[in-house]
Amino acid sequence: MFTRKVPIWQAIILLVAALITPPSPSYADTLTQVVAQKHQVDIALVLAVDVSSSIDSSERRFQREAYAAALQDTRVAQMALGGRSGSVAIAYMEWSGRSYQRVHVPMRIMSSQKELASFARAILAIEDDPGDPMYFQATAVGDALLAAEVAMSELRLSARDYVIDISGDGVWNDGSAVQSARAHVLAQGLTVNGLPIELTATPQHRQDLTTVERVSRFYADCVIGGPGSFHLVARGFQDIRETLIMKLMLEMAELPAEQKTRMAAAWNNGPQIATAQIIPAMVLELSPTVSAPEAQPNCESTGPMVFVP
Repeated sequence: MFTRKVPIWQAIILLVAALITPPSPSYADTLTQVVAQKHQVDIALVLAVDVSSSIDSSERRFQREAYAAALQDTRVAQMALGGRSGSVAIAYMEWSGRSYQRVHVPMRIMSSQKELASFARAILAIEDDPGDPMYFQATAVGDALLAAEVAMSELRLSARDYVIDISGDGVWNDGSAVQSARAHVLAQGLTVNGLPIELTATPQHRQDLTTVERVSRFYADCVIGGPGSFHLVARGFQDIRETLIMKLMLEMAELPAEQKTRMAAAWNNGPQIATAQIIPAMVLELSPTVSAPEAQPNCESTGPMVFVP
């Protein structure tokens, strides 16, 4: 694992400024604040986490620990609670096959670090039965998106942004067609962001190397969508926590949609060696960047996902 100082300051500086620069008072700002009062939370976020058969019990636990740690990180808390409403709404669900989506922590409104910490503890308290049939299923990404939209509908308050944040280490091979599901959730006014997990190691239980190595391209071309949508790539399970911190900060930032997309692209394409300074005196450790594959995924395949040149 490398530490890297990502020379993408022109993009990252925007996020830093959103965190540490107070807005200048003006008549326009006052009008904006009056309008923004209609939004009772700044962001409504569904965290949809892959627990299909390609992910073993230790990786499931590692993912939950990573999400819990990221939600309690002071930088994430600062961004989550620093918006105009001072509140966020988050739900946590896990998914695998077409009939297996489970909302472990329903939509919860939070306006303090204590409440974020309580949410994190709820994630850590999830029981993990190795014999649970949910953990032996294929990867139904489309059904996961549809289930996440249902979880979002439980929110009875208005939000500035409605986001499904879906993660996974593989491509679609079961259930509803991905593009149809994506079209449905986008039509509801949701944005879909992705956290593809690229595997640098090859455990014996993973046989389809071609599919696994191309998961980030699948998420970029077939899964994400909506204003400001983006994906941040985790280079293996050990990189999930660090990637999540940046991802949650970027999702919660009140920035123009095109800036979020541009910043995410710069993050994913950064050089292999340096140190990533997100906020002064705070350093993230990142895994090495790998080149994106040249093949394009066929999102409309009715069988297991097939990649074509």
